[in-house]
Amino acid sequence: MKRKNFLFERIVDYNNIRLAFLKAIRGNSSSSQVVNYCQNLDKNLSLLRTKLLTLNCGWGEYKSFLITDPKLRTISTAPFEQRIMHHAIMNILEPVIERPLIDHSYACRKGKGTHAAVLYAYKQSKANPYFVKLDVRKYFDSIDHEALKTQLRRLIKDTRVIYLFDGIIDSYNTTPGKGVPIGNLTSQFFANMYLAFLDHYILEQLRPCAYCRYMDDFVLWAASKEQLKDMFAKIVNYVKENLKLTLKPPVFGNAVSGLPFLGFLIKKKGIYLMQKSKRRVKERMSEISASLYTGVITEEKAAERVRSVFAAINLARTNRFRRILCEKGERTLGLTV
Repeated sequence: MKRKNFLFERIVDYNNIRLAFLKAIRGNSSSSQVVNYCQNLDKNLSLLRTKLLTLNCGWGEYKSFLITDPKLRTISTAPFEQRIMHHAIMNILEPVIERPLIDHSYACRKGKGTHAAVLYAYKQSKANPYFVKLDVRKYFDSIDHEALKTQLRRLIKDTRVIYLFDGIIDSYNTTPGKGVPIGNLTSQFFANMYLAFLDHYILEQLRPCAYCRYMDDFVLWAASKEQLKDMFAKIVNYVKENLKLTLKPPVFGNAVSGLPFLGFLIKKKGIYLMQKSKRRVKERMSEISASLYTGVITEEKAAERVRSVFAAINLARTNRFRRILCEKGERTLGLTV
């Protein structure tokens, strides 16, 4: 794979930095950080450009907080200026980092996403009798810095870009030499790319009947469980030796019984919503109702959020479930969707 050079000049181009700023303020234009930054915008962007040009970016100083949905995670956010820099870098580097990704890698990519992954899994579950679903234990926290840097050097020749990426990677760790922050724009690209070489190993060396991945959740289909068990043993060795990762216990199954994937239960006869996903939807609907009742959001905003919740589950056979939710909303607050 030919490495890319002469990327740095495009990153530090003022028009690219201005675009990065506009991306960084989406949804945050009223925050105090953004308001203060905008008071001297041209001067601040020029100073930011100088930091990039001199490779003196001062990465780090993350603010961390916990979230519990869908599971307990630590989110770490960089200062606003650094978030602009992340956008400036990824505006140029996104297509480079995406080069090794396979077609059926669905997370954080334009034209892909959860629904596309579920529909592909549904198609393959109808066509193939057995599957194994795999997941990486504490994935973002376990990404090995040296292995990640080695992968980036296989794609990028520009030494100044490599220096920028090394600084971002070294600015955070969960244990020495491990981890990328959930919350950095760069992290989602690093995490997606980190397993891309595993994707190629599976497709080109193990050759399952079908395969897809959504970040660190991935599924293989085959004609027998014995084939899948053999593939699983080889995958365990590969991720341990090459990626320094540990897999969670595998989920082997028959496609007739159903594949649990991305909150859905995928069977040959249809796609269903898992019980834990239903609980999360109910909790989300209760949050929306409470926000509307207390005046935190308007009826228009509440209806918009409800439509978003329903859009996330509309692949599944949920007509009755959605009808019950709507009736409950109408009874309690007069909320219509």
